[in-house]
Amino acid sequence: MSNNDDMNDNPSETKLQMAESLKKMIKGRPFSKITVQDIVSDCNINRNTFYYHFENNYDLLSFTYEQEVQNIVESFHKANATIPQAMDFVLDYIDKNIPLCQCAYESLGEQQLKIIFEKDLRDFVSATIEYFANDVSFSEDFKTFVSFGYTNLLSSQIIWYIRHNSDLDKDIFRECLRTFFTASLKSVMEEARKKGL
Repeated sequence: MSNNDDMNDNPSETKLQMAESLKKMIKGRPFSKITVQDIVSDCNINRNTFYYHFENNYDLLSFTYEQEVQNIVESFHKANATIPQAMDFVLDYIDKNIPLCQCAYESLGEQQLKIIFEKDLRDFVSATIEYFANDVSFSEDFKTFVSFGYTNLLSSQIIWYIRHNSDLDKDIFRECLRTFFTASLKSVMEEARKKGL
């Protein structure tokens, strides 16, 4: 971002207002048809204010999607959600906000989306590993390795869900994701416990 006035994770009201404006506009037209002028007019601000906070609409889109992902992760942390519940939070959000999610995928690209997801999912995956540890003390190297691997896996599956949303049997996808994530993680940790990792 051109000017990171929210380095303390407390974005300004103006940035959030522009993000809300973009989310609203994406529901009605392609991202490529949304201009900076559209955003500033809707927010009743001037162009200089926009460019103080963002380099361009892609920068605004990236910020907007990062905020959305942070909000989802915070919501299932606050709810003390189980793994299946947390996965449902994410997939339900995608289903309800598919225009924004597909726009982010098409405009930012898969790699940028993975970066956005991984940043916020890693803490959740690490907490899940601690939960499954059941008072077994694993090495930090092992926990880092597993956390990275499963965060990458979840990010990839979420992106796949966004890309193929209209073609999926969503109930089967949810059950496959829950089963794979929980069963394989428990199995990996049990094997690590036996090997003293």
